[in-house]
Amino acid sequence: MKKSRYFSELIKSYLAEVDDLVTDSEGKSVLQKRLNEKRREIDAILPMIELSPEMVAVMFYGAFGFRSPEIMQRIVLSDPEQPDFLSWADLESELTVSDWAKPLISSSLKVQGGDAFLVSTAALEFLRNKDTFSAPPPEPESDEENDDENESDDDDEMDDLNEAGADWLTEQGFDPLDR
Repeated sequence: MKKSRYFSELIKSYLAEVDDLVTDSEGKSVLQKRLNEKRREIDAILPMIELSPEMVAVMFYGAFGFRSPEIMQRIVLSDPEQPDFLSWADLESELTVSDWAKPLISSSLKVQGGDAFLVSTAALEFLRNKDTFSAPPPEPESDEENDDENESDDDDEMDDLNEAGADWLTEQGFDPLDR
């Protein structure tokens, strides 16, 4: 599904955030428990909608049904900075909303940026449900002959990531790491 740059980037972060909530360190499914915790903490996490909307949007996981895929497609092709970005009042009638989500919506509308946040959140949920290209690609099957080669590639990639992370920390004012 075609998306604006805003939603192309945001859906990746959103899916990663959902993925982080799915299982605990022992591999047990804890998604519903963690979602309920976030929902109880709404007042504490709402200020994050400007900088990390995906971290707040996950509390609406499973909250919306979509009556008009065409309107949702129009939203995902735009972004909140555009003057024609749909308002929550205009979108709400095109959605079905779970009863448990209604108090969360009321709280969200009380904060600055809450209207655009809710529209964006509905769009993220639409993409999560409708966009097969948003799903992470399946892991390739293991090929014993290539395992050693893949491990070497993984080590090189990890070294590159470590170096980039160290550079970023230095740029942020932290002392450089010994390499």
